[in-house]
Amino acid sequence: MFVMTMTKRKLIRAVMFVLVLITGIAIGVFAILSSIDTGAENVKLPIYNVKRTDNKISIMFDCAWGNSNTDKLISILAEADAKATFFVTGEFADKYADDIKKLSDAGHEIANHSDKHPHIKGMNVNDLIADTKECSRKIKMITGNAPTLYRAPYGEYDYAFRNGNERYPVEQGQYRLG
Repeated sequence: MFVMTMTKRKLIRAVMFVLVLITGIAIGVFAILSSIDTGAENVKLPIYNVKRTDNKISIMFDCAWGNSNTDKLISILAEADAKATFFVTGEFADKYADDIKKLSDAGHEIANHSDKHPHIKGMNVNDLIADTKECSRKIKMITGNAPTLYRAPYGEYDYAFRNGNERYPVEQGQYRLG
């Protein structure tokens, strides 16, 4: 068994040394952490909701797979005197350009839902921008208007795309229920 004896003076010195050491470490850690720029104040988040003072809602549809209800949707929305935003993929635009034109002519907004409907999480930002631009190009060819809204497939979100995307100025929206 090991027993250590020390004088009161040595004990006070040891305690003081430990306190100074802990204080120095705490100051160093604080200095390092405060020097790291998280950029949190510059993070651009997707649009989740828009505050309104009137009693209106936004109606949005994702168009990626089929067009079996296009005419029915146009009719129902017209009866209700309602407008909607249709987020279309480039693949949908390739197959159903006439439907996109009908929706646009009926006064609905056509927005970008990607060209190939990829999982964007971790995707190369240049590939993501190219995919988004290609869909926008197709929409503009059909409607005459470039989309100003983008909603990523699968409800995914990519900070690199949103925050480093001055080269492609579209607003990124997201799903929100409740």
